[in-house]
Amino acid sequence: MDELEPIIAGERAAIAERCHARSISMSHLHLMTFLEAHGPLPMSRVAELLGSGLPTATGLVSRMEERGLVARVHDTEDRRVVILSLTEAGAAELRELNISRRQRMARALTHLDEEQRSQLLRSMQALRAAFERMHAEGVTE
Repeated sequence: MDELEPIIAGERAAIAERCHARSISMSHLHLMTFLEAHGPLPMSRVAELLGSGLPTATGLVSRMEERGLVARVHDTEDRRVVILSLTEAGAAELRELNISRRQRMARALTHLDEEQRSQLLRSMQALRAAFERMHAEGVTE
């Protein structure tokens, strides 16, 4: 973990810089990432995920909706429920951030020789398999 922490911290800072340049707050990114991963969510769940009350979540979502990053619609079965989804523009912002992250990682990999890249690939495959086993076992923390 001591070897991974500086990489994770550096990437987190790089993402924050890229988001700032695109006028995307960390709260925006957090919510957009959840919507990308889980699909449309009710506003009550959005507030829960953000660790905020519904009024705070509603204010954040309103600003995101004004920018075209998310869309709100009423649930067809219960009109009192508001469902939030990621728009194509929001998905495009996430894709751009991901492309930037991948380019940064690719540049770092050019500083490794072929054997180091092969060794890293095997290690990353093993780490990915470990995460998949944890997920299959229902381990969340």
